[in-house]
Amino acid sequence: MFDEVRKRVEKAAAAYKVDDFEMLLSRGDVTSFDIEQRDITISSVVSNASLGLRLLKRGKLTYGMTTSFDQASLDKVVEAALSNLQTTRVSGFAKIPSGMSCEYVDSEIVRLLDKPRKMRDILTEMVASTFDAGKGKFERLNGGCSLNVAEEWVFTSRSQEPAYSSGSAFVVSVNLDSRDFELLALRKLPSSSKITSIGVKVARRLKKKNLKPSDVGIGGKKIDVVIHPMCLQSLIKTVVAEHIYASNKLTGLSGYRPGEKLASSKVTIFDDATHPELFTTSPTDQEGTPSTCNVLFDRGVFKTFIYDRETALLDGVSSTGNGMRRPVLAEDNHEAPVRPTLRGLVMEPGKTKLTDMMTGIKKGILLKYLLGIHTADKVSGAFTNTAYMSYIIENGKLTATTEPGTWAIKGNALEMLKDITQVSSERLGLGSSLLPWVKTSLYVG
Repeated sequence: MFDEVRKRVEKAAAAYKVDDFEMLLSRGDVTSFDIEQRDITISSVVSNASLGLRLLKRGKLTYGMTTSFDQASLDKVVEAALSNLQTTRVSGFAKIPSGMSCEYVDSEIVRLLDKPRKMRDILTEMVASTFDAGKGKFERLNGGCSLNVAEEWVFTSRSQEPAYSSGSAFVVSVNLDSRDFELLALRKLPSSSKITSIGVKVARRLKKKNLKPSDVGIGGKKIDVVIHPMCLQSLIKTVVAEHIYASNKLTGLSGYRPGEKLASSKVTIFDDATHPELFTTSPTDQEGTPSTCNVLFDRGVFKTFIYDRETALLDGVSSTGNGMRRPVLAEDNHEAPVRPTLRGLVMEPGKTKLTDMMTGIKKGILLKYLLGIHTADKVSGAFTNTAYMSYIIENGKLTATTEPGTWAIKGNALEMLKDITQVSSERLGLGSSLLPWVKTSLYVG
């Protein structure tokens, strides 16, 4: 597939006198399972492919995107893109070294893509076991599962061969009454028993009652909070990352400076695009710069901004391998401009077990999700958002779920990193992140 598309892109680029081009070609097979109560619906997308192009002509840059790869379609994409040339510091695209490839494909996931009924049977057993374990504690079960195998080629006209990556992914989730959820995201297919147990785990944990802050006497107070990895991921990627992106450093929107202590000494965070457990691992970024593991915080000390080639040129440094097509608002992934982007968020585990972390909490919450965190102030880091599918902690135990719409959580994501007092020894894989639970304190409205 790649060679045919490349030749057509080369032909179109020559016809329109393009000086240099860069292409990102992706192809994937996905089988999805939608779970609604005891009903499971299967849907499949086979050979879903798309192409993102960047073109340089007369020192200016433009973008194009298509899902049609015949010569006429590619000619139209190039012609349309050249009508929107923009200024750039990039004078030429990268020359990708030969031999850049990585493959993380699980044969069991590939096999089940062609035999979805086998996975449906496993999920049916999971649903039945979850209802049995719940014993009337919930009314509605929603969830989903996906099996995915994808390939990606990054190529430039200066390169002899593309950077190639392929990988598989398995994700399953269970949501009970929108009060609690559980997620499993892995590169390889887990055992049937592990899949079945995910629903049982959340059903047994679920409490029968919801409580408001006033019910436990902590409204309007600063309380101990254990932040779930999914919530931690959203706080870092939505708010903290804006101060790590070199683009915001260059515009003066980031308050970070390398060498400053900007997080707790218990915090060491990497952006690791080489981690074998993460779905985002690839040999290069989407500009062809070799992937690496960047240390963002080392025991609380901020170490580096992350750069794509454009921001690196503007700042007089080298790219950190973080040039990715990062959509903003309604942009499509392949038509989005290349921007500095976190690729594999990894935080070192601590030495405290999660159960021990909660033991010392007299009154607090386990914060699993914040609704509308995208509304946080990206510059100051301040946020006020509602806790969702979270738990109340009393005397070290989970005693109730948070009443929907009543737990307004107020804090500052930048200050939260400084105020982390404990980091769990356990971590949870979320596909593009591998994070622990952390203990800090936040205000409850």
